[in-house]
Parts: sequence; structure tokens; C-alpha cells
Amino acid sequence: MGILEWLGRLLRFGQAQPQMACPSGPASLIAAPDLKENEEKKMSTTSSAQAYHNNLVGPVMRAGDLAMAVIEAAKIDNPGKEVFIDDKRAYIRIHTEHEMVLHRETIEEELGRPFKMNDLEVDLSSFAGQIESGDNSIRFYFMKKM
Repeated sequence: MGILEWLGRLLRFGQAQPQMACPSGPASLIAAPDLKENEEKKMSTTSSAQAYHNNLVGPVMRAGDLAMAVIEAAKIDNPGKEVFIDDKRAYIRIHTEHEMVLHRETIEEELGRPFKMNDLEVDLSSFAGQIESGDNSIRFYFMKKM
């Protein structure tokens, strides 16, 4: 059955028969092994990359002066750790692996003015990990590692 005949039946009867949905034969028989194999490869790569990403913790902040100060404070307050910055223009992800600590004094030094830790919440869009905050510091962390 050709495509035109199939479309004609579809328009005349309102429905096509399920086995005729693909004019060249059942769609499930076309390249199914290749599709499944590619999907499995993609899933394993994505899963390992996602597991690594799941170990990253830290704030997601609205772009601005405070975000820039937090980036510098993250580098200073977490020596020996690589700080990952993902700048999306409107917001900035600031992450390290497993734990990040930010001290009020360091943020104040970077901003060049007094700062209260509660003011961080205004620009904090989101965060990764668990959070523990106080008057003088904030900690992003995970109890379990992936």
C-alpha cells in the first residue's frame, strides 16, 4: 500500500489500521537493534557524567557584584579545591566537589563593604547539596558521595 492510499483511507475512515501506520511495514521492525544499542551507550555515558555532577555543591546566584565576590570567596575559603564556574549570564553556578564553605569576612573583603550572611539569600536562586548557614559562614555539602 502506498502512502497516498494510506492517507486516503485515513481521511475517509478517520483512522488507519495500526499495522498500516508505517507504509513500509511495522515501525518496530525497522532498525530496532541499532536504536537500542545507541540508547544504551548514551545512557551509560550520561549516567557516569551525571554521577560526577551529583557530587558538586554550591550556590546558584543571580549575576552581579555579590556573585563575583562569592566566586572569589569560594576560591579563598576552599584552598586546594577546584571551583567550577558556570556563567549563564542571568545566573552563575559556583560549585566545588563535596563541600564548600563561605565566610562572611571573606565576602566582605571582596565586596569592600559590610555584609550580612542573610543578604546572600536575596541573590541565591538555588543551590546544589545540603546547606548549613550561620551568622558568619555558610556551608554547602553532601553526606553521601556518588
